[in-house]
Amino acid sequence: MGRLSWIAACALLLTACAAPLPQTPPSGMAGEVAAPTIEPGAAWRYAVTDGFTGLSRGTIQYRVAHITADSMTVDVRTETQETQETYTRDWNWLVRPATNMQVFIYEPAYRAFEFPLVAGKKWVARSTATDPEDGRSFPVRIDAEVLGWERIKVPAGEFDTIKVRRHVFLDYWLQGVRGQSVIRETDWYAPALNQVARRETTSRYLRLAQQSVPLRLVRVRGNDRGDGDTLPRYEQDDWLVYELVQHSTR
Repeated sequence: MGRLSWIAACALLLTACAAPLPQTPPSGMAGEVAAPTIEPGAAWRYAVTDGFTGLSRGTIQYRVAHITADSMTVDVRTETQETQETYTRDWNWLVRPATNMQVFIYEPAYRAFEFPLVAGKKWVARSTATDPEDGRSFPVRIDAEVLGWERIKVPAGEFDTIKVRRHVFLDYWLQGVRGQSVIRETDWYAPALNQVARRETTSRYLRLAQQSVPLRLVRVRGNDRGDGDTLPRYEQDDWLVYELVQHSTR
């Protein structure tokens, strides 16, 4: 097993062995976290870090541009580009990139959250992700759980959060090249922010054959025999950590 894969495996093992989180909220906070009330102009900026190396991957800012009766348009800005994403009023995805993938249109909405959030709550959701570039559609399954309460410290300060973890199976494929993506998303949702204070995302995809790709660091999870050159195999994609550095509400 490669060094980066070994580090990732150790990190996942430590996470799995972590003590259970408190199931009751901190004193003075409601046991159920209601859906957020968000106003146009609200903004959140995050520092993005590579979870494998600890190196900076820049920043990303989300700013609510427009709200209708059932959706929000959000301007997304990094150092290199500006785009727009669309969500329901409670942060479920309508038009947004999948973890480590391109933008998809989701029908019904990708249920990242199911409010009210309560420690121990679980849900299973299904959606269809359509690639607006070519019109192809793929099934998505989301297995989610509210793990409990955790107070965390990020550059913007300390926040009481309720931790949500999702395991996602997106059956995107390219004929003879790649298959299903297996995704893990962890959100530390802060009621005081109406948004997450911290987020971690990582994924693997089933690589079926060699293909020409732009030069980049590739982290490979070998098959059970340890033969990293044997296909098909699951290949590790980016592990990104987002931590809030600045926010504003209106």
